[in-house]
Amino acid sequence: MGIKGKIAWSFMTDKVSKVLFQASYREMMNLLMAGSTSVEEINRKMKQIGFKVGETLLMDYADRIRDHAGEFHEFANTLGLAYKVNSGQVFTQIRVSDDKQTIKFTDAECPICAGVVISDMPGLQYCNIVSGVFDAVMELRGFKADSFQESCKALGDDVCTWTLRKYPESTQNY
Repeated sequence: MGIKGKIAWSFMTDKVSKVLFQASYREMMNLLMAGSTSVEEINRKMKQIGFKVGETLLMDYADRIRDHAGEFHEFANTLGLAYKVNSGQVFTQIRVSDDKQTIKFTDAECPICAGVVISDMPGLQYCNIVSGVFDAVMELRGFKADSFQESCKALGDDVCTWTLRKYPESTQNY
């Protein structure tokens, strides 16, 4: 991050307590778990919540910047910056596939599931809110894409990884 970015981060970006965020998120997840009949339903609901959050974040972000990513693969940097602004940390790794149709975001120190251990819900995508945010950004920017959480530290994986995949140009419905 350059000097301008560091100054903006320090003085112009609103921040929230990490403990407050994590406690609120955990309680939201507890409510979803108690009111859902399956892991798939929890994952779907978290992604829907993330989509709504993503709509709000994109509208706020769009008001602040002039240049938007024009190509799908350019969203690697855009979403990386958005993650930094909203979580206070950078992704451990961002990889764009050779064909520029898939982007993988990895965080070894995920702020969403830090300290959470879940051993009795295989398939749960605890941090799936991020996938929903990615989906909202893609849809609102006119890209047909889908995302999912590939791995999660809360479920025993080494890192949290989200995959964002663009649909082929010939695909009309998703």
